[in-house]
Amino acid sequence: MRMGVRIFTVLAALLLALSVSAQGSDPIIIGAVFNSTGWMAEYDQPAQRGAEIAVEMINEAGGVLGRPLELRVLDGETDPPVVFNAALQLIEGGAQFIITPSDFDIGGPASAAAQEAGLVGLSPGASSPLFGATALGDKQFTVAAWTNYGSAAAAAFGIDQKGWQTAYVIIDTSIDYSNSQGLYFIDAWEALGGTIIGRDTFVQGGQDFSGQLQRLQALAEQPDVIFIASYMPDLGTIIRDIRALGITTPILGGDAYDTTAFYAVLGEQFGNEIYFSTHSWMGEETGEEMIAFIERYQARFGEAPDNSFIALGYDAVQVIARAVEVAGTTNGDAVAEAMRKMDFTLLSGSLDWQDVESGHETRKDLFIIEVQGGAPSFVMRLLPEYVPAA
Repeated sequence: MRMGVRIFTVLAALLLALSVSAQGSDPIIIGAVFNSTGWMAEYDQPAQRGAEIAVEMINEAGGVLGRPLELRVLDGETDPPVVFNAALQLIEGGAQFIITPSDFDIGGPASAAAQEAGLVGLSPGASSPLFGATALGDKQFTVAAWTNYGSAAAAAFGIDQKGWQTAYVIIDTSIDYSNSQGLYFIDAWEALGGTIIGRDTFVQGGQDFSGQLQRLQALAEQPDVIFIASYMPDLGTIIRDIRALGITTPILGGDAYDTTAFYAVLGEQFGNEIYFSTHSWMGEETGEEMIAFIERYQARFGEAPDNSFIALGYDAVQVIARAVEVAGTTNGDAVAEAMRKMDFTLLSGSLDWQDVESGHETRKDLFIIEVQGGAPSFVMRLLPEYVPAA
């Protein structure tokens, strides 16, 4: 009997050890809704490629808490109800984190699903101030700088670096991202001593900007710069139409300019004297970590990375991995608390999230990019001193 007890005890211990080992190797599942169809594909597909590289690199280094990461991706079709249902499907399938599309109006439903399930939701590139704790819940974050920071950086660059004093503002009011971007720019420009000599609006999808162009041409005095708050595809169309009229006034904007489709629409003929603030620069000027990332990206995809949403996707996975390591668990409350307390150095710059009461405001550097001859180039990094209240 004693021998039998000893054998049973040894077998039980072995089974327990095997169970712990197996549990320890279970993957940490990151569910991601990356739109591969619709206008959001321009911003989400680069983020997905960056996320894939981050998962590969983290797993090669041993994973997180001794467990591999697994990225499960569904297409949200740039349709909020589809995005919501995709997030629910990922959660029901065992996702412990949700990466959402890079926009509040499109990605917010995925974040709401994550919050309801008690999970951390993280957007790579949503920059509306609505994407955060105030509107979505205490476990919801975005890696991107909010539009109040992005617009403030653009305004500071225009006034302090270029010496522009007068601006004309055109705002696409179809989603909160572009609408808030334009309003924050007006706030920052005037706070820094600049003058807004006029403003106009349009709604995405019209493709007819004759009224806006006529009003711009009819100005008694042309502005030093035109700030256009919009996103693709209409963003490229309105700028092309402005340039086709022979208006060479510098154009200023935000991170939605940061796509290859934007450069392709304008080309060498119309893509000149354009400046924008964005989240990173995929070039050696960003630092050694970016240089190593570019080499990895080229080996993986056979081409150089071409916009900052790639870096944001990579950073979203890195943030989750580092916060889980610090928290020692995948529990949503614990990981969210770690994210609030940690300072992150990322491909998209340093990141310091503020508290729940501030909505998880993202305090970050911005990158100023210049477009000449249809091609982008790095200008500078900038953390604006004046930032409009969100």
